Formats: sequence, structure tokens, C-alpha cells
Amino acid sequence: MSINFCAPINNTGYGIASLNILKELAKLDNDISLFPIGNPSLQTQEEYDLIVSLYNKQDDFKIDSPTVKIWHQFDLAERVGRGRYFAYPFFELDSFNKREVKHLSVPDELFATSEWAKHIMECHGIRSPVHVVPLGVDSTIFNPNLIKTRSDNKYVFLTIGKWEVRKAHDLLPSIFKKAFPNETDVELWILAAEHTNSYSKPEEITEWKNLYRANNIRVITGVESHHDVAQLIANSDCGLYISRAEGWNLELLESMSMNKPVIATNYSAHTEFCTSDNCYLVDIDNTEKAYDGKVFRGQGSWAKIGQNQIDQTIEHMRNLYKNRINTNIEGVKTAQKLSWKNSASIIHGCIS
Repeated sequence: MSINFCAPINNTGYGIASLNILKELAKLDNDISLFPIGNPSLQTQEEYDLIVSLYNKQDDFKIDSPTVKIWHQFDLAERVGRGRYFAYPFFELDSFNKREVKHLSVPDELFATSEWAKHIMECHGIRSPVHVVPLGVDSTIFNPNLIKTRSDNKYVFLTIGKWEVRKAHDLLPSIFKKAFPNETDVELWILAAEHTNSYSKPEEITEWKNLYRANNIRVITGVESHHDVAQLIANSDCGLYISRAEGWNLELLESMSMNKPVIATNYSAHTEFCTSDNCYLVDIDNTEKAYDGKVFRGQGSWAKIGQNQIDQTIEHMRNLYKNRINTNIEGVKTAQKLSWKNSASIIHGCIS
């Protein structure tokens, strides 16, 4: 089947998902013409060769073939060719503005990462069919059998995600200090990819880092590849993802894939794969206007993390630390079902 594929190929969440889905669609014997959004950024020669070969197919792309576009909900009006148009946006909030509704109304059919996201689209009067296509994880990289290289006996909580209020980075240091005011055999690690926040000034990044200055809190830099991230997860004991809202949360699923227990808020898109069996859930009582003074300025709502949520998080952290819980077999089982092959197969089935 011929497919016109329009998406970013880079190290953002959109780019990582697009590349992995593209790889798997190519394996399904599809004739794919790639129309990249922005300049591709690749890590391996194999990826480079694939992208170049699919990009060159633009010379003879099929005008009437279906288009799959993986991109923001506010920029979906443009398409490739005149075939059936499928769009796949990721979004974190529960409300769309007028422009977003207009753009979401252009595609013939839509993909959503979760039932939560599908419900939001349908509640806004989007009449196009919406198909749930969960994102995935590469278990060859995020492998539960990867050996831990750390030899100390400390219990390590790890959180991964760009510097954002949405990711609750404003709260995590104080939560950690309240959970472990005197213990010296426990640490909090944070990996925050600075370059993914183009709107953050250098002094703002410095302020975030200063918030995390403590003897038992470590800010990690210099991680360049997915293999490096996997090794970092392998060296941790528990994933900590107290997010106010997510469009999916790749790192959370990657931590589960590597047999790590995870703590996460019971809200937004990752409820598609987080359950009481595979995750230490933090229940959400209320939502609040999503505001960070940057990207989010009160258009929609996200989870309100109040004292009840902080207390739940601390209770989970104390339990995991005290009992030295560092495995998550149910999480591994969940991740095995959510492969990139699965994502591509659902998309392929919808457009066939």
C-alpha cells in the first residue's frame, strides 16, 4: 500500500514516535513517501539511510494515496496530495480553542493515543472517526534484562522529562525532602532534556537546576542516546512521574518496560496503560486551570496536585524505599503489548 507520511523526525516526543512508527510501517511492505516536518535529526546510519530513501520517494509519490500526518492539533489544515487524510495529534489538556477545533475538523479520520484523548476530541464536536492508537516502546533498547552498573546500596527514584510545571518539577524536590528528611541511602535523579524547551531562557534552566540543589538530589546531563537513557533507567530503582497532564509519557512506559516500579498520577493519556496492577497510582480529586506562564495560559485544565496527592506520593515512596521494591513484572507485561509494531499495525489497519 502507498502511504504519504508527514511528520517530524527528531528527538522530541513527536519525533521519536514518528520515527518508530515509520520504521514499523516500512516493514509492513508499504510504499512510503516521506514528507518530513523540519529537518530530520537521526542517531544511526541505519536511520539515516531509511529516511533518505523514503524522502527520495517524493519524486514519484502517489497523489491519491492516503496521508498520515503526526503533528500538533493546531496545525493540521495542510495535507499531502488528495487521498484520504489521517491525522495523529498528541495533546495534554482537556480543552481546545477555536483554531484547534477548526484544524481537527479538516482530516477525514483521526488517531488518538488513548481513550481519554478520544473522549476529549468527541466532546468538542469533532465528527471525523477517531481511532485509538497507543504509542509504544522499543523493548530491544528498554530491555528488562539490561544489567545495573551501579554498585551502591542506595534506593534511587528517577524522573525523566523536560523542565516544566506540567511535569511537576516545581514540586518534586520538596516532596522528596518531606519523604526522606534524614535518610542518606536514598536519592532522587532527574534527567531533563534542556534542548526540547525552545521557549526556556538559559537563566530559567538555571533556576530549575537550583531548585534541585541538595546532597541527595542529582541533576543528570550528557545523556545523548536512547541506549544511555535505558542504562540510566536500569541504574535506578523506581520511576517517579507525578505529572499534571500528559499526551502519552514515553519515559513512563519505558521505565515499566525495564521492570521498574512506577509512581504516576491517575490522570490524562497515560491512564491508557497505567493501572493499579502495574503502577503506584496517585488519585486526582480535582482539576485546575492549566497555567505555567509559558505554553499553558489557562485555556484548559490539568490535574490539581494538592496536599492529598503529595501525601499519597510520599506514602508510595516510603513504601517502595522501606521494602526495597525494584521490580514490576506487570509493567513488563503491559509494555510487551505496547510495541511500536502494534502502533503501526493499528494505523495500517485503519487506512487499508
